[in-house]
Amino acid sequence: MNDIVHFVKDNGVRLPVSDDFLLPYLNPTSPGTNYWDSPPPGTASERQRGRVLLQVHQVVDLMRRAGVETRGKSLLDIGTGNGMIPRLLLEFTDLGSAWGIDPFLDGEHKSSWQVHDRDELFVELVEFIKKQCPERFEFERYAHLMGDQHFSIRPAVAPYSQESGKPFRFAKVGGHDVHELGEKFDIFYAKAIDHISDWAGIFESVAASSNPGAVFIIKHFSFFSFLGPHRYSSTNIPWGHLLLTDDEYRRFAKEFHADRAEQMIEFYFEGLAYPRTPMSRLVKTALDHGYLLQLVVNEPLRNVAEFYSLTRSVENFWGLVAENWPDVSAEELFSGRYHMIFRKMD
Repeated sequence: MNDIVHFVKDNGVRLPVSDDFLLPYLNPTSPGTNYWDSPPPGTASERQRGRVLLQVHQVVDLMRRAGVETRGKSLLDIGTGNGMIPRLLLEFTDLGSAWGIDPFLDGEHKSSWQVHDRDELFVELVEFIKKQCPERFEFERYAHLMGDQHFSIRPAVAPYSQESGKPFRFAKVGGHDVHELGEKFDIFYAKAIDHISDWAGIFESVAASSNPGAVFIIKHFSFFSFLGPHRYSSTNIPWGHLLLTDDEYRRFAKEFHADRAEQMIEFYFEGLAYPRTPMSRLVKTALDHGYLLQLVVNEPLRNVAEFYSLTRSVENFWGLVAENWPDVSAEELFSGRYHMIFRKMD
């Protein structure tokens, strides 16, 4: 391990700082870029294509596990990014129509895809999926592309029939403004609520745009997990984002990441959901807006055993966490992705 230095909290507690607490657990970035940089312009890499295929396969698997009826139904992807996920779900399932909404176009947000031609990429991804998984989604057929992905649960084999030409629409709209579309939907999907504040506002807008019995599928990367602040704002202190107060985080960034402290701090407070919300409160928020939890899968990160061992690098780790976040569970700290399905109560 590299030499460890220390950050001193306001109460005098010393926290260990080393790149060995962070860099080994980040997915590789594009050649010639820093780990905190946005993706450079250019075509999608094989790793990106494989990640899209995995996301589509996961959604199909989740809907089948929960018995979600899809034939002829309408789907809305909230925080869709470049819109590939809803377009591909429309192409490879019996959904009737789909929308994608996002307040940012490609390249406008730190975590956005690089700028590209969306229609060309869609055609490329359709052909890529058909080549990797002819006739059925099967993880083993694209597992060779998943070596860097932080996941541990493999979706089940799922046959598909390709159906082209169904209506898809995109709108530059945020998650709090779904009702502005003037449409009703049967299925909602959101994979980026970790970037959206005011989760109650999302459920309020979704509830106002729901057909009877609508389902809301959420894929969530919890702030409280090891890499919760994403690569752009993660500290090189084990779970530093939970051990530091907001003011201490600002001071840490300026002390240890002076050349990019402003961008690091901005993403931490503006690019991620703030104030921070644990999963227990998300379930309660859904209930408050008429959505009942039907299925939840907590998918641990593949390095979970190593992350547990890193808690021992900090004296009184659990006591420090409890001081800042008394209502967060250990389960959530070791989570990778939460996959959840909520159903609208009539």
